[in-house]
Amino acid sequence: MAAGFDTATMHGEALCDAAAAAADDESLNAVWVECIVEMLSAAGVRHAVLCPGGRASAMCLAIDAHPRIAVEMVCTDERGGAFVALGLAKASGSPVAIVTTSGSAVANVLPALVEADAADVPLVVLTCDRPRALRGTGFGQMADHLGATRAFVRAQADLGDPVDSTQAVEQLRGRVAAALAAMMDGVDDIGDGLSRADAHPPARRPTRGPVHVNVPLAGVYDAVETQPVSSETVRAARGAWDAAGDGSGTVRLRDVVGEAESVVARVMSRVLATRVDRPLTDGVDGLIVVGPEPGVPLDAIFALAASSGFPVLADAGSGLRSGPSALAPQTAARGAAGALIVNAFDVFGGAARLATTRAELIVRFGLAPVMPVLHAYLETQADVPTIKISPCRVAHDYLHQALDPRDVLVAPSASALLEMGRALGEAVRGGVHLQARAEANTYTEANTHPSQPAAPVAFAWRDRWASVASYGARERRAYVASLEWGEVSAVHRVLAAPGFAFVHLGNSMSMRHADIGYDVRVARQDIYVNRGVSGIDGTLSTFIGEALARRDAGLLLLGDQALVHDLSALASAQRVPTPACVCVVDNGGGAIFDFLPIAQAPAYRRTIRNPYRLDLGALAQGFGLAHRRVGTRAELDAALADANDHPGVTIVEIAVEPHSGAMQMNQLAQALGAA
Repeated sequence: MAAGFDTATMHGEALCDAAAAAADDESLNAVWVECIVEMLSAAGVRHAVLCPGGRASAMCLAIDAHPRIAVEMVCTDERGGAFVALGLAKASGSPVAIVTTSGSAVANVLPALVEADAADVPLVVLTCDRPRALRGTGFGQMADHLGATRAFVRAQADLGDPVDSTQAVEQLRGRVAAALAAMMDGVDDIGDGLSRADAHPPARRPTRGPVHVNVPLAGVYDAVETQPVSSETVRAARGAWDAAGDGSGTVRLRDVVGEAESVVARVMSRVLATRVDRPLTDGVDGLIVVGPEPGVPLDAIFALAASSGFPVLADAGSGLRSGPSALAPQTAARGAAGALIVNAFDVFGGAARLATTRAELIVRFGLAPVMPVLHAYLETQADVPTIKISPCRVAHDYLHQALDPRDVLVAPSASALLEMGRALGEAVRGGVHLQARAEANTYTEANTHPSQPAAPVAFAWRDRWASVASYGARERRAYVASLEWGEVSAVHRVLAAPGFAFVHLGNSMSMRHADIGYDVRVARQDIYVNRGVSGIDGTLSTFIGEALARRDAGLLLLGDQALVHDLSALASAQRVPTPACVCVVDNGGGAIFDFLPIAQAPAYRRTIRNPYRLDLGALAQGFGLAHRRVGTRAELDAALADANDHPGVTIVEIAVEPHSGAMQMNQLAQALGAA
């Protein structure tokens, strides 16, 4: 063999020759979808969910036959299937394809697509359609696929009907490549879509996210009916594949080192302007606030927290409350270096010991935090200089009314966040020069410092947060341990259960319980949430997707109403081979509304709380799933341990008095307020 000869090229040419020789036996639809599927693979798609139908048959078969794309689930229900795809993408970090047939199928994908759009999750929705010539003719099982998804995708590709020509193949490639590139990189800046405070972020924005490829296919009954195709078209379709993106499927973050330093200089100038009684060299009273879906690697946030020394108010959904880099307040109070992780309930709940404490600088990551006491605190800090870390450019944030759009750092890389930490330390040491540097708005090598400066935090500030948080956590845990069996005491026990590699926290009450009761721990435990639009729909399906991608032991916490919303997922749950514990809090419907004024309305129970009569044991048996109903701490502990060892899904039904959640939470807040 000649030096430098590419064996892959040789293999590709052999395939083309073989394909051309056998063109008489090929079908145009099959060649068409095979080309699309190969482009998905080149773009980094490694997982797929199939929702079969006659029009989708050729696409389903092509994906199933591809050696580098695993069909993780075949779902009859497109709604559940789309959420499975969402969970696969979240847990794997790579784009996932979901295939649907024509007609109303695409409408069932929308709930998951809305969440994927809001949380920048890369999905490619492949809707298989009837031929274009049938549009508007009254033919059955057809709908406006493109109109259905337009508001929630980065890009759309409405492909032409399969045509036996090399030119048609090239047009196909171009349209699919453009859509897949938008899935991983977003689209070019389309202008200021956020000029009004009430504007929604446009789906076509420069972040990765879902895209839609509509694939019309010929055939009277299904898409595998044979249509002739020439050897030239086969050769063109199976020739040199055009890879969309680099095939890695990873998030592309920006190395905005100079921009980070400039933002710090400008913000610290405002901090300096507020100082009247102490120099900046004494340190800064800074806070880091991290909500769900932070959008940057957690290690980078941990590193910034450690280098700055700022306390981190971290939602449970942020994923920052576990791991070797997370310092519990009682550890940090002894002077240990690292990322001090604080539970907002422990410092603002109860007696609200730090609710009136004023910060000098806030650094915000992720979506809005969940806990109302943290919202209330941030609203009192509306004029505090804030650096917002965001996946895309934004102009407004309701929790920071005085946010300067120039102080939004867009999709920074880990190195950019490291530089931000260094710039904060440098600013504290040389505060008198900040104003000139901010006005210059420049960055040069002369501005860098070769060694890591001292942490810029004011250590009295950090120690105060650590001390109060440590005391609050100790009092909270002691009071919860004293509670009788009920929703709070049971759920906090679930959150402390050992042995689960990952946890998905459902929305509504489950998320709020976790924000209070999930304690900082050294052992790493990955956390997943659907907080883009905070819906309860598709929770079980999303967890199933995460379990399929990870292949290790997982735990889901959700309420009975969320389970009812996703009952069809019990069929998909049959196909999970690894330990997957589904903890259902049976509290008789929408218990979160018990905390709201509407709970006093005469028709509240019937119109709002909406309790169901559920026999979860019978449901589990009907779908062939393990089930345990528990009503004591000992029964719960045993069920969790058994579920951790059981290969497959176990439904742990936590039976509590319907109103015990609100009652025990109020007792907890009152007890800590009196402490």
